Amino acid sequence: MRRGGNSTRTGLGERLAKSITYLRRFGALRRNARLYLISNTIQAVTAGAIAVLYTLFLSALGYNDTFIGVALFVGAVGGGLGILPANMLVKRYGWRAMLLLSDLIGGVAIAIQLLIPTPVVTLITMLGVGASVAIFLVLNTPFLTANSAPQDRTALFALTNALGFLGAVTGTLLGGFLPVWLATPAIAHSAPLLALQPLLVHNSQAQNYQLALLISGVIAVPSIWPAWLLRDAESDAPPSAAALTDASVSTIPWRERLAQWRATAVRVGRGVIGRFSASQVLVGFGAGLFFPYLSLYFVKELHATTAYYGAFSAALTVLLAVSSLASAPLADRFGRARVSVVAQVASLPFMIVCGAVPILLVVSVVYLARSLLMNITGAPLQALLMDAVPHEERIVASNVYNVSWQGAWAVGAGIGGGLISLGGYALPFYLAAICYSVSAALLAYWFWRH
Repeated sequence: MRRGGNSTRTGLGERLAKSITYLRRFGALRRNARLYLISNTIQAVTAGAIAVLYTLFLSALGYNDTFIGVALFVGAVGGGLGILPANMLVKRYGWRAMLLLSDLIGGVAIAIQLLIPTPVVTLITMLGVGASVAIFLVLNTPFLTANSAPQDRTALFALTNALGFLGAVTGTLLGGFLPVWLATPAIAHSAPLLALQPLLVHNSQAQNYQLALLISGVIAVPSIWPAWLLRDAESDAPPSAAALTDASVSTIPWRERLAQWRATAVRVGRGVIGRFSASQVLVGFGAGLFFPYLSLYFVKELHATTAYYGAFSAALTVLLAVSSLASAPLADRFGRARVSVVAQVASLPFMIVCGAVPILLVVSVVYLARSLLMNITGAPLQALLMDAVPHEERIVASNVYNVSWQGAWAVGAGIGGGLISLGGYALPFYLAAICYSVSAALLAYWFWRH
């Protein structure tokens, strides 16, 4: 017994030491990878605040759960529209230009939506927000893969997720406490806020959310500088003008091109990419059912304050960062697919309790446990997919993988809002648990021995 206990403690110590080693690798990463991580971490602050405040802002404006679901669905449609041309555009203009384009589209769309939050403007600008996020998602995994050595890849994915989550801690705290701070008389009646009144909504609660979101958006502006400093590698640089006008491409008959695309689609659908995407359709749909409405669930149903939800989100983000770091050594020891499947299955009871026991403290604890387990699956699956496909298919793999998740998430978000309006918040959690269990079964069937 003593020997087993010592072995367990030694194993945990080794995993912790390995996670710390991954953090120390930051200085040894390639220049592009370091700049990219810095930019992402800054943007994570804004993303964390938006995650806390956005649906609360729409709800405070008087929009019901069904409209919020429609807005989220439109955003995911914009994501699909952004994903489709991303592969072609990155080959033509390079990584840096597309990352900067993503930032520009998202920043302008969010600014317009916050300043003119009418239903029509909200839906139109959600297309831009979705396209911005989709371009980033498509570029993220291939960019990290292209700017890392094979032996560092899993660690880099884990470090990217961990730094993003740690950056989001600040954002979630800001999202929770900024509305409370802005509501204090000394701040609410200060000269700067009074000068902004003509640009703001008249509902006092919605106005506090609006100001907090605007402040959070300004925080993301410095992230443009490290993105601007990125360099396209020679193999990833935009093609020459001669390549763009190659007659051998332009003279292929359209019927032959259509046949080639159809053959590629069949090959992708039946291969590793299709299998990964099938599992992500289920996860994306399940996540869409409940995740966009989590802040509403806590504040409206469980009667949490925005400050409580902000602190809860910050604690959740810290746990996610820890689980992201832990995922790399766990995947190295037990296998990427096996760790992902076991963690996903272990999260299911906690998800069911989230809907079955609507008590604030209980939901807070079990949702933290659920999220910690599910997040362990992220980095190992990304690395497994990138290593399982040829180099020339990595952007295609990322496109299909993210289109599958985004499209399913969009459908789930639209259905989730309707389900909540009709029957409350419990049913989306139950349906999501079913989707996650089927996804885990498929991953185990296809990749357990990988």
